[in-house]
Amino acid sequence: MPFKEHVENTLRINPEPTPLFKMLLSALAITTPLIIGHFNHELFVSMFGSLMGLVFYLNDHFDSFFVRTRHLVVTFILLMISLAVGAASVGSLYTVAIILFILSFLLGKSKDYGIELERMMLFITLQFLTASAEVVIKLKLTSLLLYSSIAFLNYLFWAYVIFKVTKHETKLTVSKRATVKKIIAHNRGIKFPLVCAIFSTLGYILAQVFEFAHANWIVGTALIVILPDSYQSIYKSAQRVLGTILGVVIASVILTYAHNQLLLISFVFICSFLMPLGLSQNYWVGNIYIAAMILFFLEIAAPQSTATHHLAYWRAIDIILGCSIGVLAAIWLKPDIVKKSIKSLRH
Repeated sequence: MPFKEHVENTLRINPEPTPLFKMLLSALAITTPLIIGHFNHELFVSMFGSLMGLVFYLNDHFDSFFVRTRHLVVTFILLMISLAVGAASVGSLYTVAIILFILSFLLGKSKDYGIELERMMLFITLQFLTASAEVVIKLKLTSLLLYSSIAFLNYLFWAYVIFKVTKHETKLTVSKRATVKKIIAHNRGIKFPLVCAIFSTLGYILAQVFEFAHANWIVGTALIVILPDSYQSIYKSAQRVLGTILGVVIASVILTYAHNQLLLISFVFICSFLMPLGLSQNYWVGNIYIAAMILFFLEIAAPQSTATHHLAYWRAIDIILGCSIGVLAAIWLKPDIVKKSIKSLRH
């Protein structure tokens, strides 16, 4: 395939209908915990609750409300277990590496079998990484569990209200139990899961050795972009880098002038409202809003931290490093992709 077509595949905007009910749900689920935290003077833990709202949205597959609720309850319970295990593993490199290897292997086994099980496994792994990376999470674990519960109930409330008001269409999803049975029946081997586990775990260990402050950002990105299809993995890596850089630049400009907490919360609302539309158009467009939203979260939780610790710069660098791991994994899985890519550059 000519290089031009690869670029077009990466950047193509899909002409999808505007998912207004998803946009409303995303904005209300993510912003409400922040508003509660603002008036309770608990912005750090409320920021975590908002992140949980984002996770619940990304794990919602919009089947019937009963099926959605059942799926989200299971996801919530496993996420809380992952949070607790991660907090208990803070400071133990070997423990984190072993658990990460197991989780990323299971994530690798679930990829390419439908998004229901895959996304749940992805966010369980990301939750564990986040909790194991910060001592403050261990210290505030009780409050974080409380705000996570508030975020969960808040999500179910808004999901039910929007479902009743908009009467939006549902879509059939596959149960996680059925997906596990399918994985066992197909038995596609362990090459891809092993690559996923080895590259993500090595990435984590190297990030710790070189003392990167946010190793979880690097590894989390790698886990997202490593896919069974090497071309799709490279496309997704390019899309994530592009979207992240644009989002970080936009958020950095805004944060230069905007410091009021309520104003920042309003920017989170805008980003969370537009995110579903962006994701439906192309992964890189959705990542513009996600990247900007993450920086707003960090600034809300710790004012001036973005400028003081150069978080915008490090966010972009860590995402690029994570995507680089994804590209290396893609080449490892399909070595002739390099030769084909060089050939496509000549056209």
